[in-house]
Amino acid sequence: MLINDDTLGLFPFQPEDSDQYRDWVNKEEFARLLGRSLPVSKTEHEGWYHSIVKSHSSVVFAVKRLSDGLYLGNVWLHNIHWVNRNAELRILLGAEGLQGKGYGTRACRLLLRFAFEKLGLHKVYLYVSAVNPRAGRAFEKAGFRKEGTLKDEFFIDGKFVDVERMGVLGTEFRSS
Repeated sequence: MLINDDTLGLFPFQPEDSDQYRDWVNKEEFARLLGRSLPVSKTEHEGWYHSIVKSHSSVVFAVKRLSDGLYLGNVWLHNIHWVNRNAELRILLGAEGLQGKGYGTRACRLLLRFAFEKLGLHKVYLYVSAVNPRAGRAFEKAGFRKEGTLKDEFFIDGKFVDVERMGVLGTEFRSS
């Protein structure tokens, strides 16, 4: 485990976690939020897994509950820009029946601690679609603030939807 609070830990993303992650990505509710219209094949997923764990511009973690080791999903920094010291946060928690319990907020806060304290990043940002207001609230609780709206950015469920860009600076996060 790399970093934890009293409930969750961020662990290395292992192949056995990756198989479960692929199952979640192929569920209709997640696929639509991720903008996927076709299922992710085993070959495609294995290629993605190997590229992301070897990447110098991404850091991915498995999120696990400390009480029982239950794998909840993943959180990662994507497109790390080492000169500008920023990165995009991405998250997918797919374990059933655990939504609305604060795990997403906690996982984001742990990743932000890692980003600012261990990597020395200045800013972390993310994108959240208008069809996912629950995620937007979780991100705000984690410390993110809206920076702007991308009009009609995603095509979900047969219509174009707005996307909010949200961000948090390391100085803001440390003072919260």
